[in-house]
Amino acid sequence: MSKKTIITLITFLLVGGSIGGYKIVKDNRATAFENDIHAVVKVIDGDTIDIENKKRIRLLGIDSPERKTCYYQESKDALTELLNEKDIRIEKDISGTDRYDRFLRYIYISADDPEDDDLFVNEWLVREGHAFKNPIAPNNRYLDLLARAQEEAREAERGLWSDTCEYTAEYKDAKSLREQGSEAPNKDCIIKGNISEKAYGRLYFLEGCPNYNRIKIDPRKGEQWFCTEKEAEAAGFTRSASCDTTF
Repeated sequence: MSKKTIITLITFLLVGGSIGGYKIVKDNRATAFENDIHAVVKVIDGDTIDIENKKRIRLLGIDSPERKTCYYQESKDALTELLNEKDIRIEKDISGTDRYDRFLRYIYISADDPEDDDLFVNEWLVREGHAFKNPIAPNNRYLDLLARAQEEAREAERGLWSDTCEYTAEYKDAKSLREQGSEAPNKDCIIKGNISEKAYGRLYFLEGCPNYNRIKIDPRKGEQWFCTEKEAEAAGFTRSASCDTTF
């Protein structure tokens, strides 16, 4: 083997080692955010907090009342008291951040006794009636757990499900919380991505499909507007069979 070949080989190995070493460090840094214990700096409202290093966390799978609406302060106070002088650990689902650059996470308070269960804060807030379940696709890891927690809160008439807020009266039946329906973002994005409450699954409907005008799109449930069928299918929605009778 020539001297030039040997030098070339050594250089390649050194560079490869440097790249490999950097990748390992980079990967460790990427996962450290999830594995570390974090100090809560501030509670913004019933579903949003700030942790150290100016990172804002939006709790996944839930939704609490907005500012200047009924039960806003009670929801915020409940989360503030729960997290007072507590450190948390966080868990990612699929999405990293939302359009406001907030980290989307589930959060936990570790039990003092290693034999006890950690407290799943997102689920606790729903079960105690301080927030509604709010599944947002594709982050549905704890969809069933949060649904059961809300049903328990509803049946026990806790918090938001009590008579404290007048608007909760319309949610006393067995149906899930639902908005009146959002408007399409623009005239070119009118495909409706609907999540059925009757086990039909995640379906999308084109304008002209039967019942298209009756379908309301509620983003709080993970429903969406789409511009193309390809976009809807990429988000996990399937074209409704009813549309095939029309198109």
